[in-house]
Amino acid sequence: MLELKTPYTFSGVPYLTNDCLEEYAEALVADFAPERLHTPGQLDVDKLIEFYLGLSVEFHRICYDRQVLGMTAFNDGTIDVTNEVTGLPEPLPVKEGTIVIDTSLTAKRNVPRLRFTMVHEGAGHWLLHRKAFSADNPFGPAGIYENQYLAAKEGRMDYSRSNKDKTDVDRMERQADFFASAVLMPRPALRNVYRDFFNFYHDKPRRIIRGTSVLDDCYAQQLPEYAANIFNVSKRAALIRLEKLNAIVDKGWPHCCYR
Repeated sequence: MLELKTPYTFSGVPYLTNDCLEEYAEALVADFAPERLHTPGQLDVDKLIEFYLGLSVEFHRICYDRQVLGMTAFNDGTIDVTNEVTGLPEPLPVKEGTIVIDTSLTAKRNVPRLRFTMVHEGAGHWLLHRKAFSADNPFGPAGIYENQYLAAKEGRMDYSRSNKDKTDVDRMERQADFFASAVLMPRPALRNVYRDFFNFYHDKPRRIIRGTSVLDDCYAQQLPEYAANIFNVSKRAALIRLEKLNAIVDKGWPHCCYR
């Protein structure tokens, strides 16, 4: 397994730019499934989590309001899950290296979200944030949770567009979101999807600028759906990934280009 080499904050949260996360994600995909780095397709998430990373996955009703869809156990301990019959919380013993996924994600319509959450927890939190949640780290952010064994994926739509971190937890969630997206939609493979999309319309690949033409507005709607179907992610996840790479921008966006 590839080791993350990066400086850390005093509380054990890694300093990672988006470029660093891109490079780490590409190295991970190249090591785990090299054919997926350049050839667009669906990454085998189950194999990545259970065989490559050596983690175990359990499905339980974490909470009924879907505010928490997944958890990562960094140490042995217990978590509270919801009893499916009574609706009451009950303790669940968990071992280090266990990912707990909410059962609501097992519905067929939620498969893209399930895949994203599994990679967010396993490839994201497990690879990036074990130091922060180490049992012997008295200065880490783990204490913000009711028990100090877990990081949690809150019920947001895929991952935030924001780059602003108010807390260590914000930073970790953003890092795990960005990293999961980069693993599921590696930049080299996504470039090929981008080119294929424009080739289908006999158009030259270029940045899509919303608000400048009907054509670009149509492209901005169609490209994320096209990419989502290829990588088996949600359309929203594909859209935000393309926005993060400046492939789709709004009118008035000042500079840079999609690489």
